[in-house]
Amino acid sequence: MKIKTIFLLANGSSILLMTTFLIICYFYMILSVSMIGWLSLLTVLSAFISFLVYYLLTSPVERSIKRLAGEASHISETNFGTNIPEEGPVEIRSLTRQFNEMSARLSHSFQAIQQAEQSRRELVANISHDLRTPMASIQAFIQAIQDGIVEDPKSKAQYMRTISLEVERLDQMIQQLFELSVYDSGTMQLHKEWTALDQWLLEVMEHKRFILEEQDRDVHIDFPERIEDVYMDREKMKRVLLNLLDNALRHSEPDTAISIRFCQQDRFIVIEVEDKGEGIETEHLAHIFKRTYQVEASRNQQYAGTGLGLAIAKHIVEAHDGTISVASKSGIGSTFTVQLPR
Repeated sequence: MKIKTIFLLANGSSILLMTTFLIICYFYMILSVSMIGWLSLLTVLSAFISFLVYYLLTSPVERSIKRLAGEASHISETNFGTNIPEEGPVEIRSLTRQFNEMSARLSHSFQAIQQAEQSRRELVANISHDLRTPMASIQAFIQAIQDGIVEDPKSKAQYMRTISLEVERLDQMIQQLFELSVYDSGTMQLHKEWTALDQWLLEVMEHKRFILEEQDRDVHIDFPERIEDVYMDREKMKRVLLNLLDNALRHSEPDTAISIRFCQQDRFIVIEVEDKGEGIETEHLAHIFKRTYQVEASRNQQYAGTGLGLAIAKHIVEAHDGTISVASKSGIGSTFTVQLPR
């Protein structure tokens, strides 16, 4: 039964009660005939006015309820975003307002879920492609050695070196996927300690010594004579700088230099990594820290990555209440800046 019908029946019940009273008065002559006539006329007139007022007052309520029901049906079909006009009594307006807020939150949540699902699909597709490349290389080199195509000891050593690099690349991909899953789950734990940045930098550079020597790459380091220790997770922040160095190596030519700069500001310790590589177009800058986002194929395919390194770096820096940003010009190079609170 519709709400309007219920209200009209309630009103009709009071009219019926009044009519019954008049009939009883007529039969038992409790009131005079003229009085009964006037009361009957007033009853009919009040009934008409009452029904009209009930109809006018309940119409906005009925419309709001119909809209709420219709929008609820749309939500069940994952159609969000319709804003229902607020009208009718205070309670109905309050209910409509809360419903609109709920619809907006559901719409935002659903969009976030869709984006996460799209990101997951892109991640699986990109990682699958990136895993196939080193696997194919390893398989080809092993097959060549097994078939006796490569007999020269020097060539075999070179093949084994390449296989070792590809295995290292696979291990790095798997490690990055594991790290990213930990960060997404919110279970990352920081083991902070006061860290001397000069010693920390030496440890990072030791990790890259072989690649830098192999490329005969110049690295310019600008380190102040005095700089405060930083309270941070030593190993995780080491991962950040390693990822930034990997990115610089990947997107610049071996005959160009990489610069690493440290400085101390009022509230922050600033670390910058600059390369003289291909740079990044302006339209890509807003997306550069998204997982699996790659502007273009790396020029240095030996060190090609998965697109996860910068996303991982962003997670770690923000977990330290810091920020990471990039400034770049196409064809000139890029500068990645990390700010950590003192």
